[in-house]
Amino acid sequence: MKKKNLLRIGIIAFVIVAGITVVHNYYLSLPTYFPSTGPTPAHYAGVDKFGIKEIYPTQTGGEEWFMNIDDPGNDLRTGGEGPSTTFVQQNDDGSWKVQSTEMRYGALTSSGYHPDLISTLDQQVLAAKGYIQSPNDWKNVEITGYFKVNSFTKPNQNGPPHIQLVARGGRNTHDIGTTGGLSRQCEATTYHSNTYLDGRVKFEKDLEHITGYTTRDPEKQHAISPLLGRWIGIKAVFYNLPDGSVRLEQWIDADSSNNWHRVLRYTDDGSWGGGYPNCGGPDTQVITWGGPIAIFRWDNIDDMDVKYFSVREIQPAL
Repeated sequence: MKKKNLLRIGIIAFVIVAGITVVHNYYLSLPTYFPSTGPTPAHYAGVDKFGIKEIYPTQTGGEEWFMNIDDPGNDLRTGGEGPSTTFVQQNDDGSWKVQSTEMRYGALTSSGYHPDLISTLDQQVLAAKGYIQSPNDWKNVEITGYFKVNSFTKPNQNGPPHIQLVARGGRNTHDIGTTGGLSRQCEATTYHSNTYLDGRVKFEKDLEHITGYTTRDPEKQHAISPLLGRWIGIKAVFYNLPDGSVRLEQWIDADSSNNWHRVLRYTDDGSWGGGYPNCGGPDTQVITWGGPIAIFRWDNIDDMDVKYFSVREIQPAL
């Protein structure tokens, strides 16, 4: 009787241990899409049309733009920015080569870019209205791109060699003239997510091009390894919070393996300023509205391969 009880107990214990092992191994086998420090729910594992993991889900019915991977220079939903982008050739891996030290590639919403529809650039009015040109302007967005820096030049303008992902404005222009009594350069009210060749990352805010750039910008030195000669994925995420502030995030796929980690996060709560804008708001104005152009930009990089550009309107995890 005693031996039977011991045998029964042994069988039960074996079944329990085996069950725990199976469950444990199952969960270990699941892919880890986001680091534990990220704000996105761990169960979210969406991918875009290129198979690139999304940090935040696309807003239902929201705006989306994806690079025309077959002919990126012939896309009706690009433009608005200058100088125009020339894609020199398609590489064997499907990426595209650009050889220009000053790249400005604008991605438009489905409404396009129509300056004649912009009736005001007064930042207080825009904050109340919620957009510059059209109600579906890019606002809460996740901007994604893959970049390979092949060569660079000495800085001659706009700082050391770096990549920028930019949103919430229209054209970043030096054009003289006015819209609704304010300088057209107020159209460039934008957030910038910058990645430098040496691995530094930084956020900027421009409230009037270029006198309205902020100072004491949030940044992180040596956030990633130097960029030269390797593929890297970069995401910029901008979204409004319920209290009227704006969250800025930069995410990196450091070895082009589709594994992303966040390298910089900042909340613009209205205390970040330092420039000299004259666009109806203070130098600390929070950019809560949307704009018609999202921009893929770089300076002082004269040979770059690119792929998988996209802009999506997102549903952030608030």
